[in-house]
Amino acid sequence: MSLPAPPLARARMEAEIAADSRFDVVVIGGGITGAGTFRDLAMQGLRVLLVERGDFASGASGALTRVAHGGFRYLERGEIELVRESVEERDRLIANAPHAVRPIRVVLPLRSRFGGLFAAPLRFLRLLPGHGLPGIVPMAIGARLYDALAGRSPVLPRSGVAAGKSARRRFPYLDRKFAGAVWTYEGRIHAPERVAIELVEDGVASGGGSAALNYCRLVAAEGTTLHLENQLSGQSFSVTARAVVNAAGAHADKVAALFGIREKMTGGIAGIHLILDAPELAARLGDDLFFFEDNHDDPAKRRLCVVYRLADDRVLLGTTEWACDDPDTATATEADERYLLDALAAALPDVALSRDTVVAHLIGVRPVVRSKEANLANRSRSHAIFRHEANKLPVVTIVGGKWTTFRRMAEDTTDTVLQILGRRRSVSTRDLAIGGGKPRFSGGDGRQQLAEALQAAGIEPVLAARLIETYGSRAATVAEWILAHGADPISDDGRLTRGEVAFFRDAELAVSADDIIRRRTDQYLRAPDREALARRLELCRESTG
Repeated sequence: MSLPAPPLARARMEAEIAADSRFDVVVIGGGITGAGTFRDLAMQGLRVLLVERGDFASGASGALTRVAHGGFRYLERGEIELVRESVEERDRLIANAPHAVRPIRVVLPLRSRFGGLFAAPLRFLRLLPGHGLPGIVPMAIGARLYDALAGRSPVLPRSGVAAGKSARRRFPYLDRKFAGAVWTYEGRIHAPERVAIELVEDGVASGGGSAALNYCRLVAAEGTTLHLENQLSGQSFSVTARAVVNAAGAHADKVAALFGIREKMTGGIAGIHLILDAPELAARLGDDLFFFEDNHDDPAKRRLCVVYRLADDRVLLGTTEWACDDPDTATATEADERYLLDALAAALPDVALSRDTVVAHLIGVRPVVRSKEANLANRSRSHAIFRHEANKLPVVTIVGGKWTTFRRMAEDTTDTVLQILGRRRSVSTRDLAIGGGKPRFSGGDGRQQLAEALQAAGIEPVLAARLIETYGSRAATVAEWILAHGADPISDDGRLTRGEVAFFRDAELAVSADDIIRRRTDQYLRAPDREALARRLELCRESTG
């Protein structure tokens, strides 16, 4: 069957760039912030080029805890505006990308009833440093404030608190050393990398000749001319820009240096998550996210860790936190694994997990705004925008922030660029669906209609349901590729089909098996043997050309 030309067709975009190399804006960095900024700028009618030296979302944007949250713990530090912004953006994400971000209950165990009752207000006013988690009563007050900042959230239930036997009945995994627990609701990001890909596609599809290339790096800048290298072909080419957005994350200072900018703007914080094969723990946690303190002897130095079930028997445990000036050197060590496993054992004493249960790592370096604050946990997660003039070329750098607030970060960056270019905003992204998050398909009736349409086209019911769960309203497009290239399974669990592999490569710019396993699907979290899957993907490439 004949398939429609996809927005992200590499050959077409490269031909368009060769025919006309003039762009209004070039965005450097294809993480979640760069992707969001690219979409926002393109939707304002500008011709925009996005370049990413690796694959989209291959850095910190794909190595997060995978939770869109409001930052409940930041309340104690008095960062009200950051929390307000975060809860608003969290709710927008759940509304605008319901296929990728869905509610999850977050449970925070507490050791006392009244601990910190008098100290907590002083910490809130920043008159007293942190000293471990407060007790049930002050945390319950904090939870009410958290709900109030979210307003009447249309997508999430309210928080709650329970003590003693009531808490253990509600949460059977809660150890007796805890006096109770407070819980809130956040958004679980089922597919952070796919959100980035869909943002990029939205930007290209908006028209105006915008383009996006992964595996394309900035080599040098001369005035308004940028010299780029296509790392797939090895060929170099040049484009011109009226403005540049530096959204390179933890690499932002290195990119800025190519423009002659010497200001140090970012300080990286590395975080390591472990993926565990832990059937018993997964079953006990159910659908809850358990947010707990580590077991440091000094309560003032305790950090919060997180554990929850990812899929089937796989569990995510994180995270470490250490300063990292060079993101390319970040690795997971035996000490990282031991720290996290020991912290989990202290919180859930009857769960004994060895290093043998670790099947993979997620390694990312968060680009926080450079600070002299020695305590990494106390560094602000707010974002900042820097403006420079490099040989008459405006360069706007965005650093800091959280994955949750990427839309707001992109909006602020876009507004800065529009001001520089003398343009006015014409489209708001506040309530704009992302990729497959079209409102028509987010409800039960819409999903049912889409499922019936897929089945009528020849897609089996189980596969139709999974396509809608994964791709939302874009399921119909993916189904066309499956019907054209085959529904035979490539992965062990049958969740990856031959047609999807063709779709990722021809319509979503996937190049390698790793691109597909880690950033187009959830197979990095699920596959029992990723190397064997990679070999099958290569064979699939050979058989389909």
